[in-house]
Amino acid sequence: MREGTSRPRYVSILPGEDQTVRVEPAPHTPLWLYYKMVLGGGNEGGRYGSVGESGGLVSETQHCRSSNSRSGTSSSASSVVDDSDHCHMTHDVYQRQPLLASHDPYINANGVSKEGGSGGFYDNSNSNGMVKIPIPAPHRDEPRFPKEKFKTFLAFLFLCSNWILTTASLALTHERVPDIAPLPDVTLDSITTQDWGLSVSEIIIIISVYLCVMVIIFHKHRWILFRRIFLMMGLLYFYRSITMYVTVLPVANPHYYCSPKANYTSPVLVAKRVIQLLSGFGLSLNGQHTFCGDYIYSGHTVCLVLAYLVVREYTPRRWWLLHWCFALLAITGVVMVLIARGHYTVDCIIAYYVTTRIFYIYHTMANNANLKESGPSNFFERLWWYPLFWRFERNVQGVVPRHYEWPLPWPRRWSSKNPQRTS
Repeated sequence: MREGTSRPRYVSILPGEDQTVRVEPAPHTPLWLYYKMVLGGGNEGGRYGSVGESGGLVSETQHCRSSNSRSGTSSSASSVVDDSDHCHMTHDVYQRQPLLASHDPYINANGVSKEGGSGGFYDNSNSNGMVKIPIPAPHRDEPRFPKEKFKTFLAFLFLCSNWILTTASLALTHERVPDIAPLPDVTLDSITTQDWGLSVSEIIIIISVYLCVMVIIFHKHRWILFRRIFLMMGLLYFYRSITMYVTVLPVANPHYYCSPKANYTSPVLVAKRVIQLLSGFGLSLNGQHTFCGDYIYSGHTVCLVLAYLVVREYTPRRWWLLHWCFALLAITGVVMVLIARGHYTVDCIIAYYVTTRIFYIYHTMANNANLKESGPSNFFERLWWYPLFWRFERNVQGVVPRHYEWPLPWPRRWSSKNPQRTS
């Protein structure tokens, strides 16, 4: 390299937002040669290489050959890099230069749009040699799981409204229960009635529901889980309010106490019965559930099966002992209902089928992004509750991971977030 000359500076560019890069010319470099290097230099390219018709840099071998052929005829004092030094540069140097001329037909050689304004890489509005290179932000592939607490509150209101609707349906159904003998049932006719079985079943329900709620509270994405459970339980209560009213079955256990019929219906009477049922949470254990006719389908079976499905889905696979415990609790609770003649066998079968179908359909749609979009091949879109599902799940991207954390901000050593296994 000749004395008094130096190489231009190289600038490293990191991916991210649009960046403005200053390229400073080497000392003793004429301004026309600096602009020529920035804009690519046409087919006479200097150190930065030339741009051919294909838009790429001419290979290093061709450039060295052309430089050697001109070395004997031309030697200018304004040269930036000596020919011999240039031929020893690696091909990596050429790949580091982003400052190539634009081949857009609407942008002239100075990097300015023919319609006015700056185009290409070179910003002509700044006379300090500023080069603006737009670099798109990196694409984020990881799923996002927003809390959306207000949507969870709306789902809770949906559950409460359908729970009240179910109790109102029972208040009306009680007046229509036929005073006849129980219907034939293959299970109930084969066992001896045990009145204590209904209390045992409701105790199991309380234990299962409380443990399920504890599992959800310690889950990292608890707001999404609560939102899903509220919506599914609301749907199950809504369907139950219809089925128990349209078809009324006789009392399965003749020894079960039913409140006397009023032989009339009024809004005040229905409201009193609804308040009484809600005060006892729909259970017979506390003596508040004295109305009959809520058979198709079994609410006891719904709670037991849904608690098992939630724990099975949102806890790690290695917690198999917990899964088996919930499965045994669900089976035992259903058996206790049957031996107490609290429900017919068909009530439990329908409850199991409806609960599992809603759970599986909901999670199939929630875990597949293409089922959250409208289209002729998405038949789930024809469900009447699909708009509710779409509004609650449209921002949940991907399968909810099985991660757990301490739900309270104290003590801090328990609330530390460490990587956890999901299976």
